Amino acid sequence: MYDKINNVELTDIVEVHTLELCKVPPLLQETLDSEDNHLYNWLRFIKAEEASELEAVAQRDPVIKKAVLKLMELSNDERTRMLLEKSDMERMDNSVREKWARKENSIEIARKLLKAGDSVSKIESVTGLTKKEIENLKDAN
Repeated sequence: MYDKINNVELTDIVEVHTLELCKVPPLLQETLDSEDNHLYNWLRFIKAEEASELEAVAQRDPVIKKAVLKLMELSNDERTRMLLEKSDMERMDNSVREKWARKENSIEIARKLLKAGDSVSKIESVTGLTKKEIENLKDAN
């Protein structure tokens, strides 16, 4: 499996889980009391829209209680929120820069392979560029 957006090969080391929160059943007392419903409690934590829902889940699981307390702490502190937003923006900026640099690197490699006389299909497989992008580079030279 290959992530074309980030140019990353996915291996069997990674697990991808899709959470369909709309399908999570409503909060039930007997469900919360069950010890083997740790995952269900986390789903309820993620889906919670009101503080009362968070409190109900937090009462049943000490790990989730810590998460709820941390969430409340971060939500109440404006400076922390600003720092988190700044950190998120920096992370996104870095991601965009890295993606651009990878693309530029692929283009440079493609140019060298074109000069060496390699086929478009080989260049596609080596660089991840599309046939059209490679043809445009060929035309530009």
